[in-house]
Amino acid sequence: MPVIQITQDIAFKYADSIPPELLNDLDREYFRGLAVENDIDGQLQAAMIWEMKKLEDLDAPAEAEILWFWVDDEAGGEALLSEFELSVQNFNVDVTRFELESLEPAERRVLISFGFEISEAESRDICVTVEEMVSLSPFHREVRPVDYIKSLADITTSQFKAGIMDSAYHGRYGLLDDLPFLPMTRYDPDISSCTITDDKINGLLLVHKTVTGIFIVELLFAMEPDANINLLKMMRFSAGMAKALCDPEDIVILRRHNEASKALVHKLFPDKKGNMVFRGEKQNEY
Repeated sequence: MPVIQITQDIAFKYADSIPPELLNDLDREYFRGLAVENDIDGQLQAAMIWEMKKLEDLDAPAEAEILWFWVDDEAGGEALLSEFELSVQNFNVDVTRFELESLEPAERRVLISFGFEISEAESRDICVTVEEMVSLSPFHREVRPVDYIKSLADITTSQFKAGIMDSAYHGRYGLLDDLPFLPMTRYDPDISSCTITDDKINGLLLVHKTVTGIFIVELLFAMEPDANINLLKMMRFSAGMAKALCDPEDIVILRRHNEASKALVHKLFPDKKGNMVFRGEKQNEY
């Protein structure tokens, strides 16, 4: 029962099964896809998309995150996870995690048989509408335009790359371990914003629009000495652009991926809760 590496070149074969936003990410530096097909008729039996994390962080153990997991045949699912475990061993991954919206009984059984501890928990993501975002008191009141806050549409690629490298140098990758490898075109050019001093970017608010039309805030970073002021001004700018350009019912995802983002999201939306998800973890032993 061979396991197939899903690359960008053959991703089209799985367009009816795997979420399009994940298929589109298979050309990213740390993303991987695996599939198992029936030897007789070629039907898909199991598939997964996963991402390696913290490979470049010398102060933290390497991790893997399963982003999507589907099993129709349990034997296929077992072959899939066996190949996955060999892959993470090659990168000395210490722990594997996932947060999945749903788990069918067969998927749960396969994961448990490979040592995953599974629980139900609140998602790290909260979903708000553009209308909910722009109606927040810090964002909806009129503010005087600031000439050093710009959209990505108003800066050069070289300025953007230099800003990204500064963010990475300060250990600020947002949701993106492969931030330095990603092109400027990944981000909405009008809603994403930055702060510029002496023609140099010292703050970034990057918003990615998925192929399904959902907006995800992937990086929020500003350098001292005016970091907090500039963060607020970028958020005001981006909220104003979203109000002007988006449908009020468009969805924005805010991910609480660290303590700073948890505190910010709670301050903005203290009563918002994430959906219930299945969360799993496994310590890898070599």
